[in-house]
Amino acid sequence: MMKKCRIFAMLLAVLMLAPSFTSCSEKKDEGQYPTGTDAALNETNAATEPETEAETSLLDAIPEANLDGLTVKAVTRGSSWWQFTDIDADEITGEGLNDALFNRNADLEKRLNISFEVNQSYTDYGNLGQEIRTLITSGDSEYDIMLPFMNQAVQLAQEDLFINLKNIDTLDLSNPAWDQNANNYFDIEGKLFFGISDISLAKNETIWTYMFNKRMINDYELENPYDLVLEGKWTYDKSFEMMEKVTNDVDGNGVMDKKDIYGLATHEANYYALLVAAGEPVAGKDNDNKIVINAENERFINVYDKIRQLFASKNDTIIEYQGESFIAGNSLLCGQVLACVRLYRVMEDDFGLIPLPKYDEAQSSYYSYVIPYEVAASVIPITAKDPEVSGTVLQALAILSDYYVTPAYYEITITGKGLRDEDSAAMLDIIRATATYDLARMFDWGGVASGIPTNIINDTEFTSYYSKRKN
Repeated sequence: MMKKCRIFAMLLAVLMLAPSFTSCSEKKDEGQYPTGTDAALNETNAATEPETEAETSLLDAIPEANLDGLTVKAVTRGSSWWQFTDIDADEITGEGLNDALFNRNADLEKRLNISFEVNQSYTDYGNLGQEIRTLITSGDSEYDIMLPFMNQAVQLAQEDLFINLKNIDTLDLSNPAWDQNANNYFDIEGKLFFGISDISLAKNETIWTYMFNKRMINDYELENPYDLVLEGKWTYDKSFEMMEKVTNDVDGNGVMDKKDIYGLATHEANYYALLVAAGEPVAGKDNDNKIVINAENERFINVYDKIRQLFASKNDTIIEYQGESFIAGNSLLCGQVLACVRLYRVMEDDFGLIPLPKYDEAQSSYYSYVIPYEVAASVIPITAKDPEVSGTVLQALAILSDYYVTPAYYEITITGKGLRDEDSAAMLDIIRATATYDLARMFDWGGVASGIPTNIINDTEFTSYYSKRKN
């Protein structure tokens, strides 16, 4: 039944996607690995086994190569307190996601005849980007593959430290294992310096979503959010209507605090996510694949103003970073990154997962904002010993990740332990299929994008704010 729901939802998501732009917290975080064995490969969790001919044929696209025992090295940041970013596992432990990583890398080594070594010792967010810059500018060729975070990647790419992936013959970025929304959006005038896939699950972890309290839906006799999403009726107005119905100054003291009931628990990132969810990122792409700024468009201004009017109301929304009110059962909705589905397992009430609302019913698709500076991008440094070998390994890693890691993330980490119904698993398909980026938030030209959440909270009109920074 779950598989059927997921397939239906994915088909729905594809039908909903229309021609337009393509593409748990905003706070920053304060050696050798063993190779796999055939026995380890046989221990892959059943949840990671492909169930259809289409999934099996995915492996046919893995490059055929014998690299004669070559050692291939990668560097990335390890997992943080809220985000899973590891791309390696030391041993089989019986935990599904860990074992999927171990088995993927073991299979990679066996297929390509390599030793794959990963340095994921950098736990501080900023240190990885600076270390990558130092390694490349000093001419150090130790690493064949690097996975900096996206805002680091765009800066380093501007410094000419990465190879244009479209020039790597061993990479087929059209393969579905690579995020095609990201490919289209980050391809600027024929240059693409980073690929996004499930080699690292960082993108999935940082997709902005809404969660809802099922008990409160029933108690207040509200419409079923799943039905609203599938019918295309999950909009700004509908979500705010539901928020208003539940918001309540419980103790009657005239002050809304953590003892009261709210329509939405979230923080500042939600306001930017809602802009993107309406199909109005600050930056988009035109028909010539060039960057355009949307901020002066009439619809952009209308969306911005509506977010100010509806969601920045302090009576209906509580600003918090770890969802305390939602976990306590005191908020109907929670706007947070997908990683929080795991972190909220302790919640007593059942909760469901849905995409962010559309601006209105006329909008043809849902869009799910990806926080860019927490997404690990696959790059090949200009110091790579053999860029074609790096491309071969990246291609195989991306495909094997779809085979091993993505199903484990769905079935074990999300649907198996975090979410509590099949409908939420179907919503997850829609959310991932509509993952959307914004170059303006990554480059933050003129500080326009980074200032938007605070301006919305402070009820600041956009036009005058933008006019001082537009140049």
